[in-house]
Amino acid sequence: MAQNPEDPVVLDPQEVLRLIDEARSRLRTAIWALHGMHQDMNALTADDLADVEHMLTELLDGALTPAYESLSQIVQTNPDGTVTTH
Repeated sequence: MAQNPEDPVVLDPQEVLRLIDEARSRLRTAIWALHGMHQDMNALTADDLADVEHMLTELLDGALTPAYESLSQIVQTNPDGTVTTH
């Protein structure tokens, strides 16, 4: 039976950790870029801000969301985000 595309894909814990590590690295890059931008506001362009926005969107969609969904399945959270206890 085909999987419903709206069902979260459960990743193995190692893949979740890899995604979280990638997210940390990309956040450091975004912070570094923003730090550089505020050092010289005259050099800041709309394209620079668009690049940071794009990087953060990719980070959210490509790493944090799948990691969150997988961890939610692993620790059995409810749709409202609370942890299910037995």
